[in-house]
Amino acid sequence: ELGSEEFKAAEFLTGELEKNGFDVERGILDMPTAFCATYRGRGRGPRVAVLAEYDALPGVGHGCGHNLIAASAIGAGIAASKVMDKLDGEVLVVGTPAEEGRGPSGGAKVIMAEKGFWDDIDGAIMLHPSSSWGAGSRSLGISLVKMEFEGQTSHAAASPQEGVNALNAATLAFMATHMLRQEARRDANLVIHGIISEGGLASNIIPDRAVCDFGVRSSDDEYLDEMVDKVARCAEGAALAMGAKVNITKRKLYSGKKINEPMVEILWNNYASQGVEVKPWKESVNGMPLASTDFGDVSQRIPVAGSYIGVTEPGTPGHSVQMAEATMTEKGQEAMIIGTKALAMTLVELLAMPEKLKEAKEYFDSH
Repeated sequence: ELGSEEFKAAEFLTGELEKNGFDVERGILDMPTAFCATYRGRGRGPRVAVLAEYDALPGVGHGCGHNLIAASAIGAGIAASKVMDKLDGEVLVVGTPAEEGRGPSGGAKVIMAEKGFWDDIDGAIMLHPSSSWGAGSRSLGISLVKMEFEGQTSHAAASPQEGVNALNAATLAFMATHMLRQEARRDANLVIHGIISEGGLASNIIPDRAVCDFGVRSSDDEYLDEMVDKVARCAEGAALAMGAKVNITKRKLYSGKKINEPMVEILWNNYASQGVEVKPWKESVNGMPLASTDFGDVSQRIPVAGSYIGVTEPGTPGHSVQMAEATMTEKGQEAMIIGTKALAMTLVELLAMPEKLKEAKEYFDSH
């Protein structure tokens, strides 16, 4: 099911959690497929969460492996619940729809952050399918820029002088944006990608409308805002040069991930203890960020740790049919079980040893 439409997935996941004694709230924060399931321990204490994603991709199904993310989250929550009679605090399984950004619930974790959902939770963890094993990977913040150029139609051969070519303005803006890359800060991991999504209706009509859609990413959120403004100026300059008008829409989508080393180390140890060949966590936290996720916005509010599990061979592209197929193989299922155990062990460890959560909070406050 696509983002914001994961009705069957949400119903199945919440049903399994209810069967195992969780108190389930469905449709939280006006998002029909979001949920929060809580299992309470013997007394008051910390609240730790494991996060589920379950939206698929158009055309390729679970090419980002969110089916395994969802299964591991409820599995970890249920496993941890079996010892909650000996622990203080609460285990939460939080259903976060539309991570891929589609529909009204797009980037649900951001919506939750804006509405203060994460503020009374002490820590959150999750996993993601990959071609290798690790914990603590970074992510890029991302903003979207839409440029809508308005010109004047005219016959492209008989009276071109009467027209204002919106497509030429869009093309000029595209080239100017491309030139920004040369001046980019190399330590900020800048990525700019875009398309011309509208560019005219017929070759013999000078287009009066053209649209560019850009994504701008960086590991430095302040620098990201600066570059978004520069991309917008490319559109303004192109419109001025071609005599067109332009409407620019800027939208911050996801923040970059704030690494919490104490949380990452705990989660990493719970993978390593199972004998998998997991990349040293310091390599992960210092590695180059490659993608963006709304989990980054959670990390800006509370201590978090993310991990990745090896379900495919190296070189398998993400967001592909091959990745979707890999999630259903024996290797993919075995990886999910190992990941589920690591998540469950981490939930229990954080509740059983609240001093570790305190250390994570102190690290969060100081970085």
